[in-house]
Amino acid sequence: MDLPVGTVLGDSYRITRLMGIGGMGAIYEAEQIATGRRVAIKMMSRELSAHPEALARFRREVKVTSELAHPHIVDVFDFGASPTGEPYLVMEYLDGEDLEQRLERDGLVRLATAVEIVKQLASALAVAHAEGIVHRDLKPGNVFLVNVENAAVFVKVVDFGISKVLKAATTKLTMARAVVGTPEFMSPEMAAGRVDLIDHRSDQWALACLSWHMLSGQLPFWKPDVNAILDQVIGGEPTPLGPERAGRIPREVEKVIRRALSKKREDRFPTITAFARAFEAAAAGAPARGAARAGRAAPPKRGHTGLWLSLGVVAALAGAGWMFREEIMSSQWWPGASDARTTGPAHTTGDGDRPRRRSKH
Repeated sequence: MDLPVGTVLGDSYRITRLMGIGGMGAIYEAEQIATGRRVAIKMMSRELSAHPEALARFRREVKVTSELAHPHIVDVFDFGASPTGEPYLVMEYLDGEDLEQRLERDGLVRLATAVEIVKQLASALAVAHAEGIVHRDLKPGNVFLVNVENAAVFVKVVDFGISKVLKAATTKLTMARAVVGTPEFMSPEMAAGRVDLIDHRSDQWALACLSWHMLSGQLPFWKPDVNAILDQVIGGEPTPLGPERAGRIPREVEKVIRRALSKKREDRFPTITAFARAFEAAAAGAPARGAARAGRAAPPKRGHTGLWLSLGVVAALAGAGWMFREEIMSSQWWPGASDARTTGPAHTTGDGDRPRRRSKH
């Protein structure tokens, strides 16, 4: 539902703007009445709030994110329910753009910038891993580049909605051969639907894919068909860089990335921190021209400044008999969206599709 501007939730938050609507619900900008703080409110749709699995996923996001206090993880600090029963969570308002938007505009990022992004992401994910939590959907759309004074780069990891908690007892909902996440950034164990093998090294794989993408402007695993992507992830090599992209990834840096992209988990780095340190060391020894050249800029997009919050996280994997298989942890899951519309800054839907846009207010 669309909450009118001025609506007060929980006697604490006054709605100031609708920012986006997707298949799982809506995102609003609001003001915390007591402090005047600008916040973001993510509210589940009425239809999904009546669905047990949807409600459970929403609770998962609240629980996981609120417990992971870290400067590079989005801060979730409150939750509640609307007068008509739809649950919502309250989080910090982020001003900036996500990495996906940056790459769409600029084509790639400089090596020094990539090093900072990798270090900050690894720092955040290492905290999650220490708590037995695997993000499972690390991708450019879930990495927010925050505008921070006197900081060239400051990232926030968002959307732990499909995270896997390894330390707790789990209940499995197993369907036919299935996967959860974003195909282009899935590890082989995820692509094969091996939920039992997913651990911190799956996030390392995704960070390696993200690193390759940042430096070359090209996804390491890409085919026009979802099933072909998954097959390439499981048994193939990264897509060769064309002549116009050759040399953008320094040789030593590429070696580090390729180790993190090992098909066997045990052949990757022991921790995501070890990967980040090796990446930084390799970059420090790379020729200055390495990946520092600007890439061919993609056509600029409209309205990329403002809050990013995903409106969904599970890729819609249609065809060839693929269905979703997920681990449900203490009834804390919620499904993703396949469609969205925005009324302000652009948002990603988490399934690889861009939302339909409306003009800004």
